[in-house]
Amino acid sequence: MAAFIFVICQNGAESACKNEIANNYPQLRLAFSRPGFITFKVESGALSEKFFLKSTLARSYGWSLGHQTSDCSKDLIQSLLKQPDLSEAKHLHLWQRDSAIPGKRGFEPGETALVSELAKQIQTQLPADSSLPINRLAQPDDLVLDVILVEPNQWWFGYHYATSPPLRWPGGVPLIDRDVDCISRAYLKLEEALLWSGIRIKMGDVCLEIGSAPGGSCQLLLEKGASVLAVDPADLEPEILANEKLTHLKCRGRDVRKRDLKNIRWLFADLNVAPSYTLDTVEEIVANQHVVHLQGMLLTLKLADLKIVHEVPAMIERVKKMGFNLVRSRQLAFNRNEYCMMAVRDQFALRASRKKS
Repeated sequence: MAAFIFVICQNGAESACKNEIANNYPQLRLAFSRPGFITFKVESGALSEKFFLKSTLARSYGWSLGHQTSDCSKDLIQSLLKQPDLSEAKHLHLWQRDSAIPGKRGFEPGETALVSELAKQIQTQLPADSSLPINRLAQPDDLVLDVILVEPNQWWFGYHYATSPPLRWPGGVPLIDRDVDCISRAYLKLEEALLWSGIRIKMGDVCLEIGSAPGGSCQLLLEKGASVLAVDPADLEPEILANEKLTHLKCRGRDVRKRDLKNIRWLFADLNVAPSYTLDTVEEIVANQHVVHLQGMLLTLKLADLKIVHEVPAMIERVKKMGFNLVRSRQLAFNRNEYCMMAVRDQFALRASRKKS
């Protein structure tokens, strides 16, 4: 085990992420930091080898094996090939730290042109008998060797075990089509949220989406075969409104009539308001237990100031009191100044969503 860990977060979130981790793990000491990339020194025995990092803002993490700097990619590749864990690793994940906030000037997280080219070069340099996949989906518990391009000429090496869905993805970014023709970025956010949470939308599921305009999330839900009750005072795109499986209610979430909610299975909310307002809205809906029988929710909660991430545990407790026993939070790779909260009744509800319809 290394004496340091690395943490990947959103560009610009590192200060809040440092504070969050320092509060949860006083035994960790800040060692190195760049936008979207942090390392901590670990006291002996403070973390297990397959540790789980309790953090909303950490996108990915693992054990740090140090770094190498060179203006020649061949030298850096040779440094990679000398890493002691290379022969034992089941996967190689190679990525660049985010250069900007997601959605800003067209930037989206994921594999860059530089990474694609370097992956090809590395593949040719691997031993002839090696079948090490690069930037593929790791299987649960696989040992993954990490290469992080903190700068194009500065590579950091590390490793982790793929013990959760995000740790199976290179850099904690899901392997989804970023160039899909979608109405809005809400499509990408919801696709990632579903993959992270383990919730599967099945053909015929009835979904309530609050704050649905212009219709990005509705688009994805409809593609998955769901019937969607879209709630938003604003207009949706005509192509979404034309879908016979969508009903648009031009009102606020709090104004939806109870009789419209009786068949709802999953609730989604993405409102440009304070998190407490979003929770007030969904709490009023969930409280109608004789009508509403939700299996779970995915909520996008705003972080106007990333420093208020310390309020997340209290919000999780509030959602648990609504009757959801399994509640988790994560700043998704495609989130901006916000995070996602998943809530399901229990593990049985989550497993049921994964069964074939």
